[in-house]
Amino acid sequence: MQNTSKLCTAMLCTLAPAFVNTQAVAQTAENTPAKKIEEVSIIAKRIFNDTQIVSPVSTIDEADLQRVSVITVEDAIAHAPSLVVRRRFIGDPNGVIGIRGANMFQGTHSMVFADGMPLHYHLQTRYSGSPRWSLISPSEIEKVDVVYGPFSAEYSGNAMGGVVNITSKTPDQQKIVIDGTLINQDYSVLGHQDNYAGYKTFISYQDKIDKFTFFASFNRLKNQSQPQSQYRSTFSEANPTQPEASQQNPEVTGAVKGLDEFAKPQLYYGHSGTEEATSDLVKLKLGYDFGQTQVRANLAYEQRQREENQHLNFVTDSAGNPIWDGTVSQNNQLFNIRGSNYQQRYQDRNSLLASFGISGLINQSDWAFDGFYSHFKILKDQEIRTGRNPQDPAYQSENTNFKGRLTEYDNTGWQIFDLKLGTESLFGNTAQRLSVGLHLDSYELNLISDDYNSITGEKATDETDGNKATGRTDSGGQAATMAAFFQYGYRLNRQWDLALGLRYEDWQTEQGYIGATALKNRAESAFSPKVSLGYFPTDKLSLRYSVARAVRFPIVEELYRNEDATGGGSAFISDPSLTPEKGVFHNISINQALDNGQLGLNLFYDVVEDVIFNQSTQTNSGTITTSLPSDEVATKGVEFSYQAEQLGGLPLHIKYNLSYIDAEITKNQLDPSIIGNAFPRLPKWRSNLVLAYQTSKTTEVSTNLRYANNAYSRLDNQDIAENVFGAQDDYLIAGIKGNWQLNSQLKLSLGVDNINNEKAYVYHPWPQRTFYLEGKYVFTAEQE
Repeated sequence: MQNTSKLCTAMLCTLAPAFVNTQAVAQTAENTPAKKIEEVSIIAKRIFNDTQIVSPVSTIDEADLQRVSVITVEDAIAHAPSLVVRRRFIGDPNGVIGIRGANMFQGTHSMVFADGMPLHYHLQTRYSGSPRWSLISPSEIEKVDVVYGPFSAEYSGNAMGGVVNITSKTPDQQKIVIDGTLINQDYSVLGHQDNYAGYKTFISYQDKIDKFTFFASFNRLKNQSQPQSQYRSTFSEANPTQPEASQQNPEVTGAVKGLDEFAKPQLYYGHSGTEEATSDLVKLKLGYDFGQTQVRANLAYEQRQREENQHLNFVTDSAGNPIWDGTVSQNNQLFNIRGSNYQQRYQDRNSLLASFGISGLINQSDWAFDGFYSHFKILKDQEIRTGRNPQDPAYQSENTNFKGRLTEYDNTGWQIFDLKLGTESLFGNTAQRLSVGLHLDSYELNLISDDYNSITGEKATDETDGNKATGRTDSGGQAATMAAFFQYGYRLNRQWDLALGLRYEDWQTEQGYIGATALKNRAESAFSPKVSLGYFPTDKLSLRYSVARAVRFPIVEELYRNEDATGGGSAFISDPSLTPEKGVFHNISINQALDNGQLGLNLFYDVVEDVIFNQSTQTNSGTITTSLPSDEVATKGVEFSYQAEQLGGLPLHIKYNLSYIDAEITKNQLDPSIIGNAFPRLPKWRSNLVLAYQTSKTTEVSTNLRYANNAYSRLDNQDIAENVFGAQDDYLIAGIKGNWQLNSQLKLSLGVDNINNEKAYVYHPWPQRTFYLEGKYVFTAEQE
């Protein structure tokens, strides 16, 4: 990782003076500073412009964003085709994303960028590998492009599902923006009801002074979640012929009968209560225009806190005292209460994401360039678990015996450098285009876990800082990739277009360890060719077939993370021998432009080998998570989309999509019994609708719908129950929003999500009916 940092720095130092001193080779139509900034932006974007030619793309613009309640970035893409973000609550740090045949726990099959900065977290998987959405405020967003599939050589195999590209607003004048949102949710579960509230505030200052642009902002989000976990146990009938057994097991009341996701009878004895999440984001963006060259810098610093300390215990004895642990009896049914379920959790996480980029035209040529370096580092990430609830009589003794846990991330983060060059007229021929690139990345993860006394703040005596061989098993390692790639396009004639791409990747791991055991370094390489052929029979109708190979290398957590289970705890078991995932992807796109909109149809078929899938099994004593590769998964799907403005001559906007995805396990030598099963966490049917009606020049009302049918969580497809904790339910969630522009500076909005109060689970429960009140004030220099 250190060597990559030096290499990236050296390349930037080499590039900067060479490009900054280039002379203009073309004159702008308008020579104002504002237009220069815009021109350089366009030059940078035309590099690898083929990415949006060979790939299906869904765009969410600023008008779309105004028509739904966008409290966090995940809301911006919630209605995109064949895409889901499982954001369990507003402020959830675990907003996992799934695109097309990549399910929501395959975050390594999706990439997310904000102004070129990677937000995807390809150090870990499942919920721990969720993109760092909160490193950009939704108030910054200008538009979002969702690129489907790995059909461009610009992206690695991590784009098997797709890529989310977020573009923020560019300062064009002096402006101060203040906006705020109040949040309120009513929620009921297992006979218990409560109300949860939160707020979001955002303030920014931006300016454009000649060739210099400046943007600074602060965003705070604080919110309470609905209970995320429900605690349950299997039960057995007590033996009435053994009265001494009932004396040993206290008689209790309060447990609620139900089912688990396997449709097996359970007794629910409590839930996790609300989780309070707070996120503070400080952002700085700078830009400077040198004529035909622009430099840009971004800095994002986030502080995030989570508290889960309001557990609800349903179960009490005959005297009304809560029972926190052990085997108990209710109506002669014996069940087990796991005391560690009620332990409190506190997390404190500070992160820094910085980037520097330079783009423009290369002197005396038609080539454009873009060099971009980004560095993400976890400054602090510490989670404390108290072992037991402070109200539990065993709380003191359990902590004296170090049954709490302290988990920290040490020296964890990544560095990425990309250099891209491109021309739209290769050898002076405007029918040919070429983009080439070089990519370097280095990822490092170090997970430190200690037995802990949460009362005194002491680690167990067998824990020695810096010694991997002591105490609980620490684990981690490094992974790095070097890639070279090109994308070539040739407009054969007015009706035919051919695009060819190739990506070469060299992947290495080093310094992997599990406890005191050092693991062998690994090195592999792969080629990924791409081909795309477009046909344009008319000016409004286009057809395109794209096929691509993609290779996705294992990430550090999948290879090296190992966590021991303690009494009542959880275990994570990695596999250092995992092989890369290899897939072939096909897509046929048909797009018809309309006078007031567009129709789109995509047919796709993917076959991926050696699919890495993290699966968790929950027992009465804990959770075991493993990496279980499936030999082959085949996915076929259809996407239909339609959007139109001024529908029927009315001020009515519609945006609708419908997708069908059938993902099947087609080969699996390890467990042949699952061949033919549906791949987990992938609903076959999804649909989204946004309707907006402009009632006047200053007001607009809109409604939206999100639908998905049920799915499985497990490879064995044994989780068949619905509307229970752990299930993958179908859902239809409706929302409404009204916007009122009082004047050029002040805007008010009122929204309701899940207005139909749909109660559903995507393992954890979806939020129920939630209300929003938003206000935004914009102060510009012209108002002075």
